[in-house]
Amino acid sequence: MTEKKGRIITASISSIKNLNCNEIWQITRSGKEIPGAIWVPHLAPSSGLFKQYLNEWKGTNPELWWPQYVERFTEELNRKEALNTLRALWKAIQSGKNIGLVCFCKSPDYCHRTLVGEFMKKYNIEVTEYIDENLISPPLDENYIQYEQPNLF
Repeated sequence: MTEKKGRIITASISSIKNLNCNEIWQITRSGKEIPGAIWVPHLAPSSGLFKQYLNEWKGTNPELWWPQYVERFTEELNRKEALNTLRALWKAIQSGKNIGLVCFCKSPDYCHRTLVGEFMKKYNIEVTEYIDENLISPPLDENYIQYEQPNLF
């Protein structure tokens, strides 16, 4: 008999109290302490990418910058620390844990937590976005661009 796999639930930190998970991973650059969350900065955008977002892209049309963001963040997921963290996430899910991935973005659209979730879906991990107390999969924008993802194994 095979063990039941866990899943990933992505959400804004504002929803953290509503998540029913074994662990909450705070995937942010900032280590601002969030009660009950484990800070996991290796799955957050680098300070350089985050600063570029704040200084150049925030408040502008995401269709103009999102492809570049996806490409750069995907490159960052190829780094050793990020890959090791993604492997640890995969192992936790395989062991039956439900893991919440949270960040400060209010919406999953144009957010790195969605990119981490999409990466994990390649490995047959169930990923849902928590919105309005319902678990639903976020729609992919028609302008969403797929880039070659790193491999866990």
